[in-house]
Amino acid sequence: MVNQKDTQSYAAFHGLLDTLREIADVHLGPERDIVLEERDVIEGLRNALHLLSAGIDFYLEGDPERPEFVKIVSPTRKFMGDNPDAIYHFARIRGDRAYRITGQKQGDECYISFTVHGRADDGRLGAAAEPVLADVNDRGLELAPDGSFEIILSADERPGNWLKLPPNAASVITRHYWERECYPGADHGKQVALQIEPVEDPGARPPLDDDGMALRLRDVNAFLRGGTLEGIDKSMPIPFVSRTPNELPQPMIFRMAGSDTWGAVDIAYAMAPFKLAEDEALLIEGRYPDCAYASLVLWNQHMQCFEYRDRRVSINRAQTACESDGSFRIVLAARDPGLPNWLDTEGHGEGTLFWRFLLPASQPDKPSCRVVPIAELR
Repeated sequence: MVNQKDTQSYAAFHGLLDTLREIADVHLGPERDIVLEERDVIEGLRNALHLLSAGIDFYLEGDPERPEFVKIVSPTRKFMGDNPDAIYHFARIRGDRAYRITGQKQGDECYISFTVHGRADDGRLGAAAEPVLADVNDRGLELAPDGSFEIILSADERPGNWLKLPPNAASVITRHYWERECYPGADHGKQVALQIEPVEDPGARPPLDDDGMALRLRDVNAFLRGGTLEGIDKSMPIPFVSRTPNELPQPMIFRMAGSDTWGAVDIAYAMAPFKLAEDEALLIEGRYPDCAYASLVLWNQHMQCFEYRDRRVSINRAQTACESDGSFRIVLAARDPGLPNWLDTEGHGEGTLFWRFLLPASQPDKPSCRVVPIAELR
């Protein structure tokens, strides 16, 4: 008779339970300066469970010998900066294996990319801890006339579309973006044409043993901690992140920012907190650059997009009503000011503004921001 307490899996499982308790007691505690009101506690607990859900898909069930693409986020799984206009996929890989990715670019997709990420030296996992090791977007892919493509991931160079796998390669992330006039931006029931498989047949899956289960549980735990307790240090300066409420920084291409995260290397980002009273609005003015895609998304304190299934909480270039000279005015407010381009703050007094400019032809301008009474806008 085996005593469950003598197994590594039991210890790893309880380590995961301890992390969940620590998130509730410490990460959401007053010393972390994250929780400001009851809503932040609720959203923080939801964020932890969404991360746990993703960690189970990625690391408990993910097999780098037999990888499969799984959706990273959805309307019911939101974390680390989800976007209504995009579908993202994740697959576990190894640097000493070779893989074949096949897919097809559909006519209405404005951007596709693939990034290979490595595990952090300290063992951390997740969006805030895995550097980009290799990347390619659809502009750099050889596509068949019908938009289909094949990419080989391997340590040794191969003909055609090829991405080099360094020894510490641990995952591959895909991005599919749409810029549509309808809202929400993406059809969230849509499935992109995408598959990954090992070049060499790995054979049948062996039964999972105690060592393997414990390792997978520890990875789920590391991913959960990486998205909460050991996530992005808010005191660390990041060039495209403003710490001043209602003031956006100069957008910056991710490759230039030197950040070891899941961001795409050919996207310019700009991020800032917003802080508004109930009767105030944030007026954002600027111009869109020549680019593949551009949008502004509203996140909560935990980097989860607001509820986009029922409210307009993001806006892309195709959805924006611009002035005759090409400029735009976007309004953030808790209630409809009766103007175009209104983004609903869902009653959040504080949150995050996040701009994306995909493949900008030039340096995007810094949008201007100013707080005004909602009554003045009317």
